[in-house]
Amino acid sequence: MMKHPAWLVELHRQWQKARRSRTTAAVRPFGRDWEQLLEDAGITTAEDQQEALREARRMPGLLLVPRKRNPKFIDKVKVPVESEPWLHALFETISGADARQQTINVVRRHAAAAHPLLPELWPALCAQLESAFAIPHVCGPFHWREAERVDTLLTLLFQLTQRKWPESTLIRNASTSLEHHSKRLEEEQSSLERALGLLFERETPLEALNIQTSNSVLHYSGPLTLHFADGSPHVSDTLRFESTLSVDDLDRATHITTTAERILTVENRKTTFRQLARADSGRTTLIVATSFPTPAVRRLLEKLPPQLPHHHFGDTDPSGWDVLRNLREVCPERLVHPFHMHWRTDASSPRLTSRDQKTLQRLLADPRMADCHGELQAMLGAGVKGAFEQEALGMPELREWPFYR
Repeated sequence: MMKHPAWLVELHRQWQKARRSRTTAAVRPFGRDWEQLLEDAGITTAEDQQEALREARRMPGLLLVPRKRNPKFIDKVKVPVESEPWLHALFETISGADARQQTINVVRRHAAAAHPLLPELWPALCAQLESAFAIPHVCGPFHWREAERVDTLLTLLFQLTQRKWPESTLIRNASTSLEHHSKRLEEEQSSLERALGLLFERETPLEALNIQTSNSVLHYSGPLTLHFADGSPHVSDTLRFESTLSVDDLDRATHITTTAERILTVENRKTTFRQLARADSGRTTLIVATSFPTPAVRRLLEKLPPQLPHHHFGDTDPSGWDVLRNLREVCPERLVHPFHMHWRTDASSPRLTSRDQKTLQRLLADPRMADCHGELQAMLGAGVKGAFEQEALGMPELREWPFYR
């Protein structure tokens, strides 16, 4: 690309910003105050300003509007509607309409691929993206203007989901096995997990695909003892409000015991988990922070005694109930009781999205969630999430189980 004058580069930038979200032809020219444009471009000396004016007069696609009282000075510079293709060509950019069509073409190409494991979900995701881009709307990590980025993410997502990963596959090993550099999946983890959520219509971290990330650490509070094959035990520090264990330590343990009377998994680690840990003065509850069960949480639940009562305190929006379903899936022999998970009215509550409604229907159809139908039906019937966040209950009122009156 040839080098353009600073004022023209700035004009193009401001024009692109103004037109970026448009997918229909503009009906009015784009204009800027000439002196303000020069200031924005850092052109301050009289000599440079005169040179800029000479350059502008030579630009065939621009309209220079002179001052009414002093026509030898320029008041405004405008990009006429018919000159917009000229300006795009000059800077090798494209219009919003063309960008959207390029992105839709990318999605259609990916939709034509036969997914070996998800023959229905994959084309459904692509159809969802195409519908959103036609409006145009951004859909999760996918932006309708970014054809190349959408192509990259869909390619990675397809590669990631077209095979079954062995349990506890390390994320860097997964990355290299896909013929990327070792940190590629780590760099894209946030975007990929949002894309997985769209694909499966529920929260889906990489751990759900058996890919172990650096976040697979157990955060807990309470008495815990790991027993190893050589007979040596590891006793946790029961005086700390929060302790951590790596999934590797949990993997090495043959079994895990606790003197606590129950386990309570808590979805919100930053607030509710810490409040409950401080409130448990008698240390009678093993409190574990988790949303979707990571490998570390799975190891703990698998190796604790199956008769230990398990309660879960989560948000009561559809995603929160889906976490409870996932926890029940980990150890089907141990019932996970919902703890203070009731649908509560809230005048300012957001309405259920189509994805929320699909999640609720899926939960209602799952026999593992039969005891929760009342709460799920109440939310579905109201059409709103209600006061779904754990924080709505406030601080714990008691210094022992069950923490709330």
